[in-house]
Amino acid sequence: MSSQLLPVHEALRNVLGKNLSAVIAYGSMIRPEDRAQVSELNLLILVKEKVPAALRGQIAEMLGSNVSTIVLDLESFRRMVSEGEYLAHEVLSGGKVIYSDEEFENLRACKPPINERTLEYLRRHALACLALSIENLSAGRYVWSVNYAYRAVRSAARFYAACRGVLPFSDDEVAEALKPAGSAAHVFARVREARRVGVEAGELHELLASCYNAVLELLGYERAEWWEALRKVEALFVSDVTLREEGGVLYMAVKGVGKDKETIDTSVPVARRTRS
Repeated sequence: MSSQLLPVHEALRNVLGKNLSAVIAYGSMIRPEDRAQVSELNLLILVKEKVPAALRGQIAEMLGSNVSTIVLDLESFRRMVSEGEYLAHEVLSGGKVIYSDEEFENLRACKPPINERTLEYLRRHALACLALSIENLSAGRYVWSVNYAYRAVRSAARFYAACRGVLPFSDDEVAEALKPAGSAAHVFARVREARRVGVEAGELHELLASCYNAVLELLGYERAEWWEALRKVEALFVSDVTLREEGGVLYMAVKGVGKDKETIDTSVPVARRTRS
């Protein structure tokens, strides 16, 4: 990892010069025990003064498609820290600093609060990843379907832990935080392994359904009957899946084309909220 990160820092110094304040890597790629073939390198690039969109695009192109970049000015990041944004937690508590100046080093001592903003991000991210898992299942991209199911359970687990005042980052920390949550801990262990080594075709739907129900339970919803729904979705050409709550009920909206080329645009109730 360090051999990969050094040229990243040097390349950014060449482009940004003295405007560069810090470069922080975060996510599963920086943890060898959590890394998988589908992992990508996430970089937060902090600058003293805002840079134009064209330069941000140049940086993204320079670093390549396997690197996901966010370029932020220090003042915006300070605000994220004070407001409890999840990214601030991930970077300051779970990230690896590749380069930093004195100004960022002073900021590193700050501890973002775990608050409603943190929880809302984790909840939305878990549901978004669940929806993306279903989309990828429909498209036959099973490796990505499992990867998004893993990410959904992980975000839901972080939500569950954050409600109790703790934010786990590594998979081992997530697994530890899930011990009081019953079956969700076992589900996370299964999807974590499947993400690394794959899953038998005959076990795929059952694994995904278990993941989706673990997400629902950790977020405070009742379990749902996913098995038949997944079989139906896989038979469609799905263009978009979204999950939203209305009146205490979680709905799944699906857009796409049916097997007879008919347009599909439907919304169905999935589960009721059982706790706030």
